[in-house]
Amino acid sequence: MEDIKDIIDRVTEYYATPIRLGSRCEANVFYRVEDLSIEELEEIAEQLSERIINVCSPTLPQLLISLPGSFAGLARVLSKTLAPYGESLEVVNVEQLSPGKGKSTWLRGSNVILINDVITTARTCLEAHTRATVMGATVLCWAAIIDRTFGPGPVPVVAGMTGEPVQLLEDLP
Repeated sequence: MEDIKDIIDRVTEYYATPIRLGSRCEANVFYRVEDLSIEELEEIAEQLSERIINVCSPTLPQLLISLPGSFAGLARVLSKTLAPYGESLEVVNVEQLSPGKGKSTWLRGSNVILINDVITTARTCLEAHTRATVMGATVLCWAAIIDRTFGPGPVPVVAGMTGEPVQLLEDLP
């Protein structure tokens, strides 16, 4: 079993001049998670599944919500490692979390996990968390390959590793 840190080190890039990571932050370190092999992703998912179960027990997820910017396919792999053998959990994209025309209750009573490759400022997670809870879901945790937020959120963040910090370009509202 390869250590997550060793796997992530292979896809980590360092820059002397900070690069833009999104509309609100920059960093000298970039994680090219899309370059992870399926074997590496499965290894990360196995270790993350153990951590998720430990954090969420006795409640287990019924549904995984994949956030925008997830390129590695973590939600798809976790859907198998978190489900009983031979089964998989349903994965939905966050775009599907829009209550409309009689469908505002389809998430009600579901235990969900938000999944992203890298959580940077947590803004996307917070928005998805709010949408899911307004629709009646219980968000058990956020899961990511790498967490760069360094802060508490409304639920635990379960990550393969803590990444390097980012620099905010402007104050968040």
